[in-house]
Amino acid sequence: MCRRFSLDLDWNAVGRQFGIDDEDIDAQTLPTRTFRVEPEQKIGVIAADSRNERHLRGGSWSLIPSWSKSSKLAYPTYNARMESAGEKPTFRDSMHSCRAIIPAEGYFEFKHDKPFYFHSSENSTLAMAWLYSWWRQNEFSPWLLTATIMTCEAIGGLAEIHNRMPLLVSESRTEEWLDRTIGGSEIISEIHNESLSISENLDYYEVAEPQPGEDGPQCIRPVTNVAPLSLF
Repeated sequence: MCRRFSLDLDWNAVGRQFGIDDEDIDAQTLPTRTFRVEPEQKIGVIAADSRNERHLRGGSWSLIPSWSKSSKLAYPTYNARMESAGEKPTFRDSMHSCRAIIPAEGYFEFKHDKPFYFHSSENSTLAMAWLYSWWRQNEFSPWLLTATIMTCEAIGGLAEIHNRMPLLVSESRTEEWLDRTIGGSEIISEIHNESLSISENLDYYEVAEPQPGEDGPQCIRPVTNVAPLSLF
């Protein structure tokens, strides 16, 4: 699920929203505005250091665990299930102490071959729960920041489009989610409960599938003359 989302964001504004000092925003590594970021492309990662100070910098979407000998894994790692991330070897360490927030304007889900765009009904930035890892090929290689989106079971009308959805972090739970001294398994239930409340305030509509290389506001414009969704 969620193999694409929109990053039409002002990174300085994002920094202010999440209490990040200007000197802790690594602008050179952050992606430019895009309406269709996909796995293995650049994303903006918000995480805390050992002193619990927040940083914003660019990373790559698809987690590579620190112990991996190769950047190419035999299985996809662009998302991690909330229910099992704490047990899976690929995500277990990150779930314990390397959790992040990836801000997004909205995200896409597919019903069959039709894309739908989900966003806040108030047009506020979504704070998606992610896990991150630092990886490098060898001691002479540069470190690469990689991350994976966490998912949970979809509810309500959202489940009509797809059975999974991103786990969202409320403002009141941001501190806990980013705190590396707290184990992820200890707080995941509370994060999930508030994520469900946030999800109830999401709007969604069908959009057109963009042409190869197409990236602009047209990617999130609703398709016109579409019959309303039916529960039956």
